[in-house]
Amino acid sequence: EIEIEAATDADAKEVSASEGAEVAPLHELLLAQPTVSERRIDPEDRFLILACDGVWDVLDDQQACDSVKVALAQKGGCAVDGAKKLANDAYAAGSLDNISVVIALLRPYLG
Repeated sequence: EIEIEAATDADAKEVSASEGAEVAPLHELLLAQPTVSERRIDPEDRFLILACDGVWDVLDDQQACDSVKVALAQKGGCAVDGAKKLANDAYAAGSLDNISVVIALLRPYLG
C-alpha cells in the first residue's frame, strides 16, 4: 500500500509505503514548477482561467475559453458552472491527469 500526500507547505509532504515497496524519491513524485505568465487585462476580457495540466494537456486556449463561454452564457451561468464545464470537457477529451479549474470573473458576463 502506497500513500502519497502533498500540501503546499514542504513540511506537510509525506510518503509512506508498506515494507518492501519501492517508492521513488519525493522529488520525483512531486513537481512544483508552475507555469507563470503576466498579461495586461484587456477591456474585453471577461474571465480568467486558472487550471492545471490536466486541462491544458488536452485542450488548447481557445477550446478552454469556448467551454467556459458556453457555461456562462446559460441562464444563471456563474464561475462555478464554467469551472465544472471546463473540467468535464477536459475529462471527456481524455485527460488522464488530475483536473483542477478555477474561473475568476473579471466583469459581469452578458453572453
